Amino acid sequence: MKTAGTQKRQRFLMMLTGAFAIFFTGFPHVWSIYQPYVTEGTGWTQSQGAMCFYLALSAFVFGNILGGRMQNRFGPRKVLFLGGGLLSAGILMSAFSLVSSPLPMYLTYGVMQGLGQGMMYTVILAAAQQWFPDRTGFASGIVVTANGLCGLFMAPFSRQLLEKEGPKATLLTVGILMAAAWILSSLFFASPEENRETAKAGMGEAQSTCRQYTSGEMLRTKQFYFLLATMLFGLISYFMISPISQSYQLELGIPAAAAVSSVMIGSVINALTRLVLPSLADKVGRIVCVKGVLVIAAAAMILLCFSDSYGATIAMILIYGCYGGIMGSFPSLTSSVFGIRHAGENYGFVMLGIVIATFGTPVLTRMINVGENGMRYVFAAGAVFAAAAFVFIEMLRITLNKSDRSDDYGIGNNEKAASAGKK
Repeated sequence: MKTAGTQKRQRFLMMLTGAFAIFFTGFPHVWSIYQPYVTEGTGWTQSQGAMCFYLALSAFVFGNILGGRMQNRFGPRKVLFLGGGLLSAGILMSAFSLVSSPLPMYLTYGVMQGLGQGMMYTVILAAAQQWFPDRTGFASGIVVTANGLCGLFMAPFSRQLLEKEGPKATLLTVGILMAAAWILSSLFFASPEENRETAKAGMGEAQSTCRQYTSGEMLRTKQFYFLLATMLFGLISYFMISPISQSYQLELGIPAAAAVSSVMIGSVINALTRLVLPSLADKVGRIVCVKGVLVIAAAAMILLCFSDSYGATIAMILIYGCYGGIMGSFPSLTSSVFGIRHAGENYGFVMLGIVIATFGTPVLTRMINVGENGMRYVFAAGAVFAAAAFVFIEMLRITLNKSDRSDDYGIGNNEKAASAGKK
């Protein structure tokens, strides 16, 4: 049997190189920095440029599902290697896709990058949780925090390089960095599933008494739809705020420096909540933490309805934190309910809520934003959606508490104990 020291080194190297690779899966979120340079050089419209972001985000979700399914058949290391190669190739090829038609960019930056990112993300996230079966919140928090930090560091790096070298050279540079992260993560990746003895010492013990749902089994439960609805409605407030966070504050007369700083502070809070909240949830319960996030989100949107000054700035920073809280908590919450053996693929299906929220929120905003007080109506609707998410997570809690059999909801029985104050 491998020694404890060997296992610790494996975990450390996997988490370190995995976090480096996961860092780049947040790259689509800095597309707004690239878009003006790309559209200026190619002649695309703003909507054509924005489609690159939407395609990359959607493909990312489906990459999680595809990668999770392939992982069960071919093993995590092969999927990680394939996903990293697809990601790196997509970004490198996108540097040569800056032509009059946006279709090549949609294929490379959008589909190839998104699928590759999703495949890497699901493998590393699942492995991290399997290495820490008793601290899945902590493990997934490390992974999703690395994802959230991408915007904080890549935005200024990209802006400087774009101004000096242009989009082609910048994309080539980023593609090379992604390739380095892919190679390192592939070299040092280690999964408990790849060694049966290690699995018995860690993940195997946790799985022996807990039901491990496949995606097909999960999709036939109402608990899945409660989770999906919670993520969907819980994220709408963020997608309402994010595109207009700076412009709305400027309209209120808030100084530009304060408006820009609020976005930077919001990014930091986003990263911190991704790291801290999942670890806290290991002790007090994931459902409790998600409920707290949703209460804060609803309160922040109500504050936006009535604030004409720096209260709006504070509310927007809180919304960024709530987004991080949801994105940080849901990987381990999904594993808590449905088990960690198929965690990557299962969480990919739950993340369909992100796709629906991403495409649906702009439509809702345009429908609601009518008249002089249109944005206040939008903010009020955001509070209502956060309240709806609270209702769905409460329905999930009630359903889990009704389970009398120890294997009905896998590790979700730990959620039952935590929500009842027994943990």
